[in-house]
Amino acid sequence: MSKKSFKFFYIPSISAMIIDIVLLLMTMFLVVAVIPLSYKSNFKQYIDINYVYAIFWIMISYLLKRYQFVSNTSYAHNIKRLFWTSAVVQSIMTVPFLFATTNNYSFLVFVGYSLAMFSLTSIYYIIQFTINSAIEYKDVNEEHKTANDDKDLITEKTNIVNNDILTDSIIEYSGEKAYTLISEYINPQSKNNLISFSANYFDIKSQPDRTYSSIIFLNKLNNIRGINRLFSVSNQKIPMNGNLICCFESLNTRKKNILNKYPWALNYSIYFFDYVFRRVIPKILVTKTLYFNLTKGKDRILSKTEVLGRLVYCGFDIITEKKINGLTYVIASKNKNLDAILEDKHYGSLLRLKRLGKNGKLINVYKFRTMYSYAEYLQSYIYKINSLQKGGKFKRDFRINTMGRFMRKYWIDELPMLINLLRGEMKIVGVRPLSQQYFSLYSGELQKLRIKYKPGLLPPFYADLPETLDEIQESELKYLKNCQQKGTFVTDMKYFFLIFRNIVFKKAKSA
Repeated sequence: MSKKSFKFFYIPSISAMIIDIVLLLMTMFLVVAVIPLSYKSNFKQYIDINYVYAIFWIMISYLLKRYQFVSNTSYAHNIKRLFWTSAVVQSIMTVPFLFATTNNYSFLVFVGYSLAMFSLTSIYYIIQFTINSAIEYKDVNEEHKTANDDKDLITEKTNIVNNDILTDSIIEYSGEKAYTLISEYINPQSKNNLISFSANYFDIKSQPDRTYSSIIFLNKLNNIRGINRLFSVSNQKIPMNGNLICCFESLNTRKKNILNKYPWALNYSIYFFDYVFRRVIPKILVTKTLYFNLTKGKDRILSKTEVLGRLVYCGFDIITEKKINGLTYVIASKNKNLDAILEDKHYGSLLRLKRLGKNGKLINVYKFRTMYSYAEYLQSYIYKINSLQKGGKFKRDFRINTMGRFMRKYWIDELPMLINLLRGEMKIVGVRPLSQQYFSLYSGELQKLRIKYKPGLLPPFYADLPETLDEIQESELKYLKNCQQKGTFVTDMKYFFLIFRNIVFKKAKSA
């Protein structure tokens, strides 16, 4: 028999079938509870016909290949198959009502089954799609490969320019304070610099294949499309430790300017629509293309975190930043060579973080994103300029956005960890799941104890409220030794009530 004859036969995914059976049971109890049965019928009468409905549902689902495992199946593809399954099963179950002279079953119940099953399964697909597409934060050092440091780069003299005209142009375009700042780090009149007043990616890429000691962008980044590509090609045109200087209007500066410019109430309305149009719409897949066609990408809203993070992502180290005439100027130094042009990273609302679980196994821990995009690249820079405050957190962490502060205050950002709880990878009380890098900072004794137990949603930190990294380790060590001596259940119950007290009465916040 040919392969084509077997096109409807495949090995189904057992987990997909089990999920369907669970949803079918939920659907039947939900519909019967919501839709009142007639006086002629009762719930027991529906048991047999429910079996029939479930059998047809599973058969049609199999034939329409809903149980076929495909790793890259899209959400839209799954919904399409689900719709046809619901339609076919409902059509089959409708036939008896069309030809039967008497019927003790309610037609409305079976319509409810199909609608409820479609809705519940759609919700499951949405959750599944969200989890699968969660953004994975990787260690910065592993984000992209670097080219060899001794890569041959051609250096040659640039065309002779009139230094006085160049100086006057920079001062006229950016102001005297900006020129003074630039002069502190590079010689703007050097013939080996590349100074751009447009900062267009193709303009920079089309420059001769040679090395520039420094590249300076005087046009604000808010007007430029493809910032990562611009930084990437700049990286390839300057030597190691060469400088890149750029400027941008930050989100906070723009907000302050709008609120100060217009009368109260009107100013917040204008800011809201400005934010939606120039910040939200450019990031939505459906409206992004239309926005750039209309505006050419001019005057977009950029956060400070996003710009600095992009620079680090593209192989630069932040030397300093300074606000001049409403623009933030950034001096960056190249610290690694790129062997490719980096495109924009896509950030969703859900994060997937690699963390160490029980027995040292790496697990994906889920959280809602509370920081601006590219925040993960600025941890070292934040530590350098702000250091740590009590509890081991960074002082004045500008990477956290407004919604993120709200979510952290009320523990909303922690809710996706329930996925790990349901998977059996975490428990309610336990030490925090750590990254491998952070785990390496702990003492050997604590490391050995940590991996003997599952990590938890509520760490002992919130019972003891330590203030330094050493105190945090002492707190965890005390908890883990209690687990050894008194048992996990007794210890977790004790710590649960201590944590509850501190969260409710001492207003402890999410880490």
